[in-house]
Amino acid sequence: MIYTDPIEPPQDNFQSSLSWMSFNPGDLKQDIVTLPLEGAIIGVMNAFYTPKANPVWPFNNEYPDLNHSPTSLPGTKLLPYALGSATLVLGGLTLTNDNFFLGTHMRGWLHAILLTEIATSTAKISFQRKRPFYDNINSDGPSTYDNRFSFFSGHSSHAFSFATYSSALMFEYSNSQILNWSYAALSYSAATWIASSRVKDHAHNVSDVVVGGLVGTLISAAVFYRVENTIQNKRVSSSKKYEMLAIPYAFNDENNRSWYGANFEIKF
Repeated sequence: MIYTDPIEPPQDNFQSSLSWMSFNPGDLKQDIVTLPLEGAIIGVMNAFYTPKANPVWPFNNEYPDLNHSPTSLPGTKLLPYALGSATLVLGGLTLTNDNFFLGTHMRGWLHAILLTEIATSTAKISFQRKRPFYDNINSDGPSTYDNRFSFFSGHSSHAFSFATYSSALMFEYSNSQILNWSYAALSYSAATWIASSRVKDHAHNVSDVVVGGLVGTLISAAVFYRVENTIQNKRVSSSKKYEMLAIPYAFNDENNRSWYGANFEIKF
C-alpha cells in the first residue's frame, strides 16, 4: 500500500484570520491588497509631508558647505539597466529551473522596492536633513536642483535592495556557483558605484549612502526570506490536497490462471 500525506483538517476561523493578518509577500490574495496599499502610502507621504524650517536632531546644526554638482546617475538613466537586469535574472531562472515561481518572485521583488521606498521616504520627511550643497531645501518646499532631503540616500537604498534581491534569487535557484558569485560581485559593485556617485555629486553625505545601503539590503533580504517562506507553504499545501491509496491484488481464476492488478483510489 502506498499513502500520500493525509488531508489536513480545516483550520478554525481564528487561525485563518491570524494567517491572513500575517505579512506574506508573494501570496496573491494578500498582494492584491498590500501592493496597492504600499503604493498609496508612498503617494500620500510624498504629497502631504510638512516641510520644516530646520532639520530634526541629530542634523539640526548642519549647514550646506558645498557647491551643487549635476546628478551624474539620475534615476531615468539607471532605470533601463535595472529593468534589463531584472528581466535577464527572472527570465533566465524561469528557463533553467522548473521550481522557480516567476509570478510570486516578481510580486515579492516589487514588495522589496516599495518597502524600501517607504523606509526612504519616511526617513527623509521625518529628519529632513539638508543636502550638502548650497541653495538647498527650505521651508517653501523642495529644491529645484535635487529631490527633497538628504537622509538617507534613495539611490543607495534602492541600488543595494536590487543587488540583494537579485543575488539572493541567483544563489537560491541557479546551480552555477561561478555565475552566482560573479553576478553578486557585479551587482554589489554597481550598487557601490551608484552610492559613491551621490557623494561625489555633493547630493549626499557619506552617512546618507551608508545607512541607505544597509536599510535597502536588510529590507530586501527580509522580504526575500518571507517570499521563500510563502513558496514553501504553497508547496506543502499543494502536496496535501489529495490522498492516494494503491492496493495491489492477485488471484487465480477457475482455470487456475494467475491474475495480478491494483486498485487505485484518489480522495480530494
